[in-house]
Amino acid sequence: MRDRSALGGDRPPPASYAQERAWFAARLTHDPPTYCVVDEFPVHADLVAGDLVAALALLAARHESLRTGLRVVDGRLTQDVRDRVESPVEQVDLSGVGYADQVERIRALREALARRPFDLERPPLWRAAVVELGEGAWSVLFAAHHAVYDTASSFNVRAELTEICAAKQEGREPRLPHLPCTYGEHARRERARLTPARRAELAAHWRERLAGLPPVHTVALDRPRPSTRTFRGAEVRAALPADVRTSLADAARHHGTRPVVLLLAGYVALLHHLSGSDDIVLGLPVAGRAEAATLPMVGALVNMRVLRVDVAGDPGVTALVGRVAAAVEADEAYDMPFQTLVELVAGPRPPGVPPLYQLAFNHDPGGVLGAPVSSCEEDLLLDLTDDLVRVVYDVALFDRATVEALLSDYLRLLATALDAPDTRLSQLGPSRAVTGVGPRRAAPVAAVAPSTACEREVAAVWRDLLGTEVTDVHQDFFSLGGHSLQALKMLATLTAAYRAEVSLRTFFADPTVAGLATALRREHQGGTA
Repeated sequence: MRDRSALGGDRPPPASYAQERAWFAARLTHDPPTYCVVDEFPVHADLVAGDLVAALALLAARHESLRTGLRVVDGRLTQDVRDRVESPVEQVDLSGVGYADQVERIRALREALARRPFDLERPPLWRAAVVELGEGAWSVLFAAHHAVYDTASSFNVRAELTEICAAKQEGREPRLPHLPCTYGEHARRERARLTPARRAELAAHWRERLAGLPPVHTVALDRPRPSTRTFRGAEVRAALPADVRTSLADAARHHGTRPVVLLLAGYVALLHHLSGSDDIVLGLPVAGRAEAATLPMVGALVNMRVLRVDVAGDPGVTALVGRVAAAVEADEAYDMPFQTLVELVAGPRPPGVPPLYQLAFNHDPGGVLGAPVSSCEEDLLLDLTDDLVRVVYDVALFDRATVEALLSDYLRLLATALDAPDTRLSQLGPSRAVTGVGPRRAAPVAAVAPSTACEREVAAVWRDLLGTEVTDVHQDFFSLGGHSLQALKMLATLTAAYRAEVSLRTFFADPTVAGLATALRREHQGGTA
């Protein structure tokens, strides 16, 4: 099936900024559940399995993202939009199975759907299972890659699926929301909006906002940070205590804010105590749906934003919540693609350290945590739903026991903050002593000019691509102004010349001339450049 956008000679739409991030991130880890979400939609209607398969096909026909893959064309990541796709739907009959067995079988099916990898070049990037439970009850399990689906998409899919099924049962046409634009049009619009003038405005805001940003947090580690990232992760999860769940809404009204701000403020307080720093920096996902045209859309629109909170002066809980809310609001009008932010706010980047932030927070109300993950992008991620909380952590940095204690401290601290809003930050600290090796500081390295033939060749390609001389083989590609798509083009040139297979994951682990030259020599398959 040909790319619909290519018919008539038009160029395919560019990947959106969110798709770019998902595409690159998926190449840094080989753990499918990290980039796949599995939603479960209950359906109660007098239908047959074929009706639900047809409903999913209608959703795919309406929403371009559900017929889209990603491919590189001339060094540019583009959307491969198909006119139609075969609906990858499995039908499972559990109507004759007891309730306990149904729950276990659905759990196993969810995990199987999550762990089966997607090929991002082969749409559709979703799959589903229609499960018959008996007496008009159904469960639709819907698994999709983050390159085409996000949290807001799940609400849209559920609403449309419910309406399609109701219409089928009532013998009428479904009343579905109008889609003002396609996802491809959205991707073109967001790039058109980032004009040179707007880019300069955003750059000025963020350079001021992130001036003096610490290159790495000071939370104590269980072992020294390795010079290259492994992306190997694990998680610890627990139920959100009932007293915390019941207190959140009342406490939010008391503080004049949303429950998520209280959950975030509790995490900020914990990180202050674990790090000893008054300057707390976090990665925070934002929905990316400020335009009305994007509200009914199914697709990836989430962006990562850097949140910076000053907690100096031992504020009380009420003041801390106010500072967190003010920090969130201060940046809402200055949303920009995270990868562009990394390019604009260049700074020191110690080896093995993710840029700008290494600690993250995510809140997915109504969401499901899904299968345990075995990879991570940040050092620590606090991830909450309405009733569960987990910490995803880098196993190269932290022991499980440390993270279990951290999660316990967060839940205790949060309960105290909700019950006693006059409590000072200093009184919210963990009851245990914080131990660890602390962040390892990179020792200064003397500049080393490219010396081998391979290093000189890599430096020459970087110079042509970035417009700057490389005088030190330990200089970071991204600190020199490079970005991810330029890295892709550069790797394509050098791997072809050396007949070597060097992955993005390998390059991102050590994005220097020395690191890439070593990888090229190691993977060289006997050819001559």
